[in-house]
Amino acid sequence: METYQTLAPAYVELLQKAIGNKNRLEYFNEYREYKLADSPLKQLITNEKGEFLELATGQTIPLNQIISLNSIFFPGYEDYQEVLSVRCSR
Repeated sequence: METYQTLAPAYVELLQKAIGNKNRLEYFNEYREYKLADSPLKQLITNEKGEFLELATGQTIPLNQIISLNSIFFPGYEDYQEVLSVRCSR
């Protein structure tokens, strides 16, 4: 079972400010596949399973699987822009 780590307050605040707006969200799904969503953010959810971001589509994403929001990279994914550029240049 994966250990869940919460985000730093600055990143949670960034997500809260983006709620209701259309955003560019990069994340990994439950199969560790890269996903891109251009959808309004609906709300942050905290429950016994962890912390999640709910999109306007109803989809929920664990906060620790978010790669970036509007090109601001989240902890653990700071170098991911370079990884994506290498993958896309092939």
